[in-house]
Amino acid sequence: MEQRYFFAIRYVAKRADFALLAGRCISVLHGFLSRHQLTGIGVNFPDWTESSLGQTIAFVGKDVGFLGQLRKQSYFEMMERDQLFERSKLKPVPQGCREIQFKRNQNIAKCFPGEKRRRLERAKRRAEARGEVFAPAETGQASQLEAFHSILMHSKSSSQQYLLHIQRKVGLELVSEDFGQYGLATNLIHQGTQPELPRGRTLFD
Repeated sequence: MEQRYFFAIRYVAKRADFALLAGRCISVLHGFLSRHQLTGIGVNFPDWTESSLGQTIAFVGKDVGFLGQLRKQSYFEMMERDQLFERSKLKPVPQGCREIQFKRNQNIAKCFPGEKRRRLERAKRRAEARGEVFAPAETGQASQLEAFHSILMHSKSSSQQYLLHIQRKVGLELVSEDFGQYGLATNLIHQGTQPELPRGRTLFD
């Protein structure tokens, strides 16, 4: 398999909001991928637990040149100068890492009451526009969701806020660098996988 590389960012500010900072880092990646029309850089959360995204975010890919450019984005350099971020060097992914996946699962939004209400209201309007009686089907209890974390994002183009719902999948054999514009796998189209990087300060030595 072709060698993959990564660099990591550790949030060192006291009382840092990990999800907020992850969102800002992903926004930087999103803009970078859009400008260069890339899909080959994935977002990785080495310190992920069921209760937290963790203190570290990493970016993984095969193209050293593009990763190097991403590492030097002005937001990352500013945050490091202000001693709010610590950046690792650009390094090869260690041998023997198992494959995992960080997936954007927007189906999770359907489980929230506000989203359910909006979907019902939209279905009712469409039924009435067709001259039909709106009779929503009874739904059973929602299935148990696997652990996920939500990151609040802000669209510069529309000025709208939205959530990225992210899950971590293990036990994968597929090795792919096909990620969406947020560096994440998706339910149907993008199935990119990631190496399970070591936790903690190991990445910065």
